[in-house]
Amino acid sequence: MDTDSSSEEPTSMETNSEMEDTCSTTSQRSETGDGICPSHSSGDEAATQEANIVYMMFMASQLSGARVRLPEHNIGLRGDQYIQAVLNGNPRTCRTMFRMEVQAFRYVCDLLRDSLIMDRTERVSVEESLGIFCLLVGHAQGQRIVGDRFQHSSETINRHVKTVMRALHQLGRTVIRRTEMDGVHPYITENPHNYPWFEKCLGSMDGTMINARAPSRLSNAYRNHHGQIAQNVLCLCDFNMKFQYVYTGWEGTAHDARVFLDALSRRRNQFPWPPEGYYYLVDSAFPCIEKFMPPYPRERYHRSDRYSGRQFRGYKDYFNFRHSSLRNIIERTFALLKNRFQILSAMPRYRPTRQGMLVTACCTLHNLIKTVTPNDEFIQAALELQFSQEKMTGADNDAGDTSEVVDMSHESASAMIAQRDGIAIPMWADRFGE
Repeated sequence: MDTDSSSEEPTSMETNSEMEDTCSTTSQRSETGDGICPSHSSGDEAATQEANIVYMMFMASQLSGARVRLPEHNIGLRGDQYIQAVLNGNPRTCRTMFRMEVQAFRYVCDLLRDSLIMDRTERVSVEESLGIFCLLVGHAQGQRIVGDRFQHSSETINRHVKTVMRALHQLGRTVIRRTEMDGVHPYITENPHNYPWFEKCLGSMDGTMINARAPSRLSNAYRNHHGQIAQNVLCLCDFNMKFQYVYTGWEGTAHDARVFLDALSRRRNQFPWPPEGYYYLVDSAFPCIEKFMPPYPRERYHRSDRYSGRQFRGYKDYFNFRHSSLRNIIERTFALLKNRFQILSAMPRYRPTRQGMLVTACCTLHNLIKTVTPNDEFIQAALELQFSQEKMTGADNDAGDTSEVVDMSHESASAMIAQRDGIAIPMWADRFGE
């Protein structure tokens, strides 16, 4: 029994050692094959690092793509600083940018402020508001460009342009009116060809085409005979080149006579009728009625029709020549207005009522400038301007409209014809005298 037991013990011990070796071998295989021990720890760190890198890249892309608000108007001088620099700097800068002299600019600001029509806002002064308006209408600039110059938003620019436009339109009720003068105007008395023949003349009246923007459904009504979208504006000016009456709102297809009759027939238009015995000079597009003197029909009229001062065919031809020379003051005034305010040749997309207010505001500003500086460089350029024959209205084109109006007021037409003959015949007889 002892022998058997002793023989069994080594067997069991050998078996245990073999089991330990097998277990160790299996564990080593499992460590190397399954990768559960040290390799598991290093893979976890790599995955974490990779996730961190991906997250950082995502956050960086989100931050770079986010809209960071930056100041938009931070270039150059602010609006109030720019105005003071212009008004206190070289005077030519004010003429170039605001289309008027420094004293005229200050005069308009004081007038708007003293008349309580305008007052400064919390951030913008009256001077800056007027400067915004003058830069826009003088150079036909867009509101974004003007806003960049004055360092304001487009909404602020639009609001102040509208405020100044309404203020000047309201001021025009007192500024645009007939100038009372004792005696005959020096423009007539200083020219022996005009005095004493036109001593009862108070001014000249005509219509002009101002660029307009109209809705598509009304474009044909605003398209004039030149094919342009425009509005027909009736104006009356004196011999100081100042507007006495401005009537806006008519389409470009409307005839001058139709606009003229509408202006006279409506009481609310407040047309400045001349006193008894006095008259305004008009062209052949207007009716021949009392207090409005047109040229003789079916005769040469414009100055460009003459090739020599001695080639007149009678008193009617000679009268039309003198009539054209004197009535030309309204054409020079139109040229001065459009040259100073270039927005009238490139009207923005405003409503039709706002476009009419803008024209009236420009005419008001023109009168104020002419009051303070009657001989600035824009006026000197207009005085030297010569008009071609294409810019005038022919005498034979409107005979039908004129005859219809004459039939309606035969007595006034006869009175004007008699007054015109009373000037033309003696003037023809005295054409070679002093």
